[in-house]
Amino acid sequence: MAEHLISIEDAREDLLSCAVYLAENIGSTEARAAAIETIITYYLQHSDVDTSAEIADSVDDPFIRDRLLAEVVSKCAEIGDDEYAFQLVDAIDEQTTKNSARGKIAIQKAKKGQFAEAIELAGKLDHSSDVFAAIAIYQAVSGAALEAEKTLDRVDFFSAKVVALQEIALFQLQEKDTDSAVITLDRAFSIAGEIEFTEDKIRALLAIAGSYAEAGEKEKACNALDAARRVVESIEGAHKDNLFVNIAIGFLRAGNVDEADSTLDLVEDKSQIADCLIGFTQVFRLEEDEEEALESLEEAYAMLKSQTEREIRNSKVRLQLFGSIAREFAELGKVERAIEIAHENPDGQLRNSALTQIAQICTAESYPEMAKAAVSGIEPESQRIPALIALSDVLVKEKRVEEALEKLNEASDMAREIQQYIFRCELQNQIARRLFEVGDAEGARRILSEGLESANEIRGGAHRSVALAELSESYKQLEFDLSPEDKEIIGTLVRTSDW
Repeated sequence: MAEHLISIEDAREDLLSCAVYLAENIGSTEARAAAIETIITYYLQHSDVDTSAEIADSVDDPFIRDRLLAEVVSKCAEIGDDEYAFQLVDAIDEQTTKNSARGKIAIQKAKKGQFAEAIELAGKLDHSSDVFAAIAIYQAVSGAALEAEKTLDRVDFFSAKVVALQEIALFQLQEKDTDSAVITLDRAFSIAGEIEFTEDKIRALLAIAGSYAEAGEKEKACNALDAARRVVESIEGAHKDNLFVNIAIGFLRAGNVDEADSTLDLVEDKSQIADCLIGFTQVFRLEEDEEEALESLEEAYAMLKSQTEREIRNSKVRLQLFGSIAREFAELGKVERAIEIAHENPDGQLRNSALTQIAQICTAESYPEMAKAAVSGIEPESQRIPALIALSDVLVKEKRVEEALEKLNEASDMAREIQQYIFRCELQNQIARRLFEVGDAEGARRILSEGLESANEIRGGAHRSVALAELSESYKQLEFDLSPEDKEIIGTLVRTSDW
């Protein structure tokens, strides 16, 4: 057997080290690489670049190896270890990934305000537009407007330049500098028409229109949307309807109902029409126009119901829209109708998701009986546990801590009955974090140990390694030491992994 990266002594004393040790013994190359990808993220979160690089270099798949090394390079640049960052760049074999890694260093330099170094590095790249665009954004945010202009001049690709201008405009809007934001958006709009790739052009025009609307420039927003619509009209493909939907909703947000309706008329697929009407509902609801919101929502529901089998292009999308309609009815206070529509969904996962969202809305609005009714409709019973956890999050946000604790205790009791150990471990980890958040450190510690016991029962090295890595992060964040019982479990895992 090959020598382990992690010593057996370290693996017996530390959960994350144990996760690596177990991952090294996974027979499948693909499963091992998948486990390693997850594990490395936790090492990088704690800036352990040496171990991260060593583990990444052990991956057999050359593409994944290089990609992981590039992530380590970015972390090295973030923490200021430039020498090691460039050393790792040299270890990357694939040229495109090597170039990307160098770009990550430049962007981290810009993020820290080291603009001269960032620009020098970007100038040496084979493809530098995206990196120069990112540098320009950081310069603008830091107040170096003139320097940002010079950097933008070095961006060759129109799409990258427009994205940078859009981000700068968003920052200016956040800073309440609306006049500057509009000037920046005007520049972005003038350049967007030069973007070569059609979808990039449409995406840019939609983003610009949204920012114009946020700035209160509704006429300019409509001009950008009209430009996007003309481009969409010139293309073919199944995605055309979805683009029209986004444009129609954009027109409504900009206050132009006539253009919104006329754009909706261009949509052919009934599911996409329903999707657009749901978007209209959301706009009307936010504007507190309940009558129009309900009218649009009823029309969306009727449109979906009217579809024949031959008209359905994508069954999954159609069923997802039923869930969205149910949620919107709940948002509008029509909870019984919402629950009824959610139960019509034949897809169990989507039905449970809709019922969970309805329960969250009812909890936020202090309708406990309706929330309970929504949760009780979730099947199988084990799937109610994520819903209870979601409700606890709502209650914490509403500062109803005692009620949140009740939901979490109920969830933890139910989790012990789950037979699928991967699912059980994942839920126990989530519950433990939230118990700690609401002040029950003792309960959190107990549930984490139960999660480790569940991980011990997982069959399949990749899933077990990932579960241990995720548990290790909770132990570290909550500052819990491994108990003697915990160490006994991971000792057994280490011992048996070599068999």
